[in-house]
Amino acid sequence: MRRTACLGLFLTLFAALAAPGFAQEIKDPAEYKAYFEGVYSEKDLAKKAANGEKFLNDYKETVARNQTYMMILLSYAQIPNWPKALETADKQAQMAPKLEPNDKKQTLLVGMTAAEQAKNTPKLKEYANKVLESDPKNIGALITLSGLLANSLPTEEAAKNKQLEETLAITKRALAEPKPASATDAQWNPILVQLHDTVAMVYLNQKKYAETVTASDDALKLNKKDGYAYYLKGLAMKPAVKEAIDKYTAAVEKMNLEENRKADQLVRDELQANAQGLLSAATTKKDDLAQIFAKSVATGWANAAAARTELKQVFTGTPAEMDKLIDDMKVEINKVP
Repeated sequence: MRRTACLGLFLTLFAALAAPGFAQEIKDPAEYKAYFEGVYSEKDLAKKAANGEKFLNDYKETVARNQTYMMILLSYAQIPNWPKALETADKQAQMAPKLEPNDKKQTLLVGMTAAEQAKNTPKLKEYANKVLESDPKNIGALITLSGLLANSLPTEEAAKNKQLEETLAITKRALAEPKPASATDAQWNPILVQLHDTVAMVYLNQKKYAETVTASDDALKLNKKDGYAYYLKGLAMKPAVKEAIDKYTAAVEKMNLEENRKADQLVRDELQANAQGLLSAATTKKDDLAQIFAKSVATGWANAAAARTELKQVFTGTPAEMDKLIDDMKVEINKVP
């Protein structure tokens, strides 16, 4: 049910990585030359990383271990060579066990980005959690973890319900954070839409239909062409439509009971008026639902076929009339405010 999250969208917005400082205390001339010429001053990033690895292997007690490690890591990230960047981040404890706290944070951010770019989902989840351990408000990690949890729901009911709660909590934490200074509205709004969609998806799975509609509307306020939000909203509206139809059906059955058909005119008129009111309410709800699913189809989103299937089940007109409704909704959602 959940659409594919654009997990890489935000990770390009994390703060610029600080370049490591120069190690001033190297005493051995050969070590100093290997460090200064082969690593620190090398402009070719691939050579810089390779030379850095050789330097740490040749000079295991060097005071420049932390600086060299960070240059290796950042070189691989900037090339970019994501598998090597991820490998280097994974080896931080072995390669630079006494890394400073700020450098550790940068290492985790590089590891998270490298895992995402390398499409290594287990590592991405691992690094997102590690980033949040050191920085609970890190918006990139919150967004990443929200998407990962939403897209990997277990099938077993208890485990699924637990992960839905985790997804909701993480996503709400992300929504509570302000827009980063480095992000433009054009970059940030799609992320907010995705987060609101995730909240709606969770609420729908929890059968909290009013909350699903509210979260879907929050997404649609930011992007009225969000087909997934219309789809979730429509699914959340279906139980109310069924309830309205069931009430009308029950009213008609009551009106047709033998004792009511033989009742005096006043009773029959009241029963008929009640049934007519329920029919009007059910028709309105059904028409509203049809429009929501038609809007979902009209956006042309990736899973519009599912919305069309839902529309066919609720729409009572001809196929041509249904196509006209979709075209009308397309015009509506494309109107400039």
